Amino acid sequence: MARPIEYISSIDDSKDLWKVAVRCKHLWSVTSSQNREHLELILFDSKLDLIQAIVPSYLVSKFKTQLELGCSYIMQNFKVSSNDFSFKSTDHKFKLIFCGSTSVKKVQLADIPLNHLKLIGINAIIEGKYRTNLLYDIIGGVTEISQAQIIPDNNKSKVVFSLTDLSKHHVQCTLWGKLVVQLNEYYTTHKADGSIVLLLMNARIKEPQGNYPLNVSNAWNGTKLFINDLSIEEVKNLKEKLKDDLSTLSSSSMQMETTNTSVFSDLDKFVWKAEVLSLSDIAYLQTETTCVTVATLEKFEYGQSGCLKLEVLASDGKLKYKFVFWDVDCVKLIGKSALQMKLDLMETGDFDPLEFPYELDVMLKKELAIRAVFQPNKASLSVIGFKADEVLRTKIKERFKCEEHTSKIVVSTDDTRDDMHTASCTPTITTSEKQSHDDPQTVSDPLSITADYDPSVANSALTPSKRSIPETVEELDSAQLSSTKIIRDIKLEK
Repeated sequence: MARPIEYISSIDDSKDLWKVAVRCKHLWSVTSSQNREHLELILFDSKLDLIQAIVPSYLVSKFKTQLELGCSYIMQNFKVSSNDFSFKSTDHKFKLIFCGSTSVKKVQLADIPLNHLKLIGINAIIEGKYRTNLLYDIIGGVTEISQAQIIPDNNKSKVVFSLTDLSKHHVQCTLWGKLVVQLNEYYTTHKADGSIVLLLMNARIKEPQGNYPLNVSNAWNGTKLFINDLSIEEVKNLKEKLKDDLSTLSSSSMQMETTNTSVFSDLDKFVWKAEVLSLSDIAYLQTETTCVTVATLEKFEYGQSGCLKLEVLASDGKLKYKFVFWDVDCVKLIGKSALQMKLDLMETGDFDPLEFPYELDVMLKKELAIRAVFQPNKASLSVIGFKADEVLRTKIKERFKCEEHTSKIVVSTDDTRDDMHTASCTPTITTSEKQSHDDPQTVSDPLSITADYDPSVANSALTPSKRSIPETVEELDSAQLSSTKIIRDIKLEK
């Protein structure tokens, strides 16, 4: 007897032999730093329940041609896992993971509607009736463009505008990357459309913080933008009902806004959404903070470096702190990656896994403006950007507080016989799961490359890239570092 079809609402991790009748609502690709592609999709059934599914890298070639947006399928046999994404596309407790035995059969299923939106109104957003870790579908009319930066590098393009709906309330919306290019191209080629109504599928809602207002934004690869798509009934209805309330925006509007946007200085870009603090002030921080400081690299911390990272003790003349530089930073400072230096040593026959290549000494005695994420539970500073420009360093120092504090975290070092103090740090570990450390010797090679991570690549916000850093003495608590997202949002040039 054939296995019966079950509903998405019934899915749990009690078994893997689930058989469901579903339609593909959303489908996108994510490429890792190792150039490995996996697929993510959102499925819904006749009861309009939603669940997210993942096609792992090793199965992409098998399923990529079978899966199409908007098509309906009978699917069965999945691995079922907890829905542990940082930003969830559905509120289902579980997600489906395709495996070798997963079956996908395209069929016409008339009982499943062609479209299904998980809409939230702008009024509900303003009233805070949303979950910060859940992505939503949002429809609104564009009323005003306040800022636009359209540049050849898609990931650095940005546009800020106001959205409204039938509630007549407004919320700020910020788009990044390819969606900005898509919007700009629409302005250029659809001059006669006048007013604009957008549908953002899988959008993120950001709570107001300090000077930053409540904001709707895309979640990178996982967000899809529809512009004046009248085939979507909700878009068609809103455009008709708001026709007298929306501004008439032409292609020249976007160009004018782009031209008139104030040009941010290198300093503004470098310190954006960061606290400018001296090392002494950083020592007082109690929460995870993105900060900018100035320090001179003094010496390497032997025994703690390796696995795509290098720990360097840096000083501002009053306090010392450990900074974690990643392999991509070494390339910018030295001109060689850690892997290349390792290969060079192997070619000469001088390779010793405990040896720090001489090229690394180029980093020392350099004063840098450093952008880093401070983690109080690890007392660490993980570098996400740096500048060597003297003028910029001077301007950053001018922003430091007039009175320097004495660090509450003071540890004297035996090998440093001066008057400065050293703030105690532990290595940064930024995986979303605890790592098992079965082989303590994995950190003995300061140039070993074992982590699938590249800070220069922005992955989907739904599947954030991870730094898997093996440590030695004990299993460290996991802490999800926000630097990757910061890089995605800010896209600073090092």
